[in-house]
Amino acid sequence: MDDRTDGIHEAGEPVADVGDDLAALREVIGARLARPAHDASADPEGDELAGRARTEMEHFRRDLEAFDVQHVHGNVFQRFSDASRLTVAGLHWLDRAAPQPRPRLHVYGPDRDDVRDADRYYRYAWRDHHVWGRVSSTEQEIVRQGRLSVWANAYSEQSSYALAGAGLFFRPARDTMLSIRPYVQWTSYASFTGTERTPASAVAQLGIFVQSRAAGGGLHHVDRDHAVTVYAQTTQGYSVGDSAGGAATVGDGLATEVLAVRQRRYSIFVYALVETSAAPRRARNETRYVMLELDATVPFVVLEETSP
Repeated sequence: MDDRTDGIHEAGEPVADVGDDLAALREVIGARLARPAHDASADPEGDELAGRARTEMEHFRRDLEAFDVQHVHGNVFQRFSDASRLTVAGLHWLDRAAPQPRPRLHVYGPDRDDVRDADRYYRYAWRDHHVWGRVSSTEQEIVRQGRLSVWANAYSEQSSYALAGAGLFFRPARDTMLSIRPYVQWTSYASFTGTERTPASAVAQLGIFVQSRAAGGGLHHVDRDHAVTVYAQTTQGYSVGDSAGGAATVGDGLATEVLAVRQRRYSIFVYALVETSAAPRRARNETRYVMLELDATVPFVVLEETSP
């Protein structure tokens, strides 16, 4: 898999956890409260002031213990002495903060002008093949044109495959069910020849592959590998130029869903795969041959966040 992640920045991550800040603040307050009381004989008025300050600090400590910091990052705390009123980033304590508006529908396509915008265009090229297979699409053609062209052949007692995929990058702002719906145009061409009529097979598939990793890197996980078969043939016969074609989308089963969480980053590939195989020969000096070519184009991929 060829990683083309230049220009993708992991921006927007919180620098520090506000929970750690609150814990440190509680510790400081506790230390202040543990200090000996002011010497009343030296300064009676100062003793009264110190007692009131200790009372206020105790109230503030209880406020902090009750405060829910699960969704708070990088905010400023402000407290008024009147009725322990606590304000966070302009919102009163316990007021429900509405999430910032964010588009739930995302459309990705080929990066024809080499903009390298990971929020709108393909950013990865996936190329893999067996020794008897071939990926005709270059890395640039995959990313900038969405072209997936693969080819595989096999002789008697052999099998082969080739795979090409266009990948995009997705970073969820909140936990969501993510619907993935690509549109793929395709054509295939197959031949079954040779001097012996033994079984030979050829299969072409279009699929969606989803892999995620932790926001800080590592902990890679395959979240989904979903494929639909667009061509399949197993025969002992002889044929040349067996062609097929069409378009694959939701109605053809080329769609899937994954649970995307904000702590992880997602690489989503739409791929084309061909596999060929031929049975062992039955007679000496006889040969069976099969070839399959698949040429596909992915003009766009739709991602939709279907739940909060």
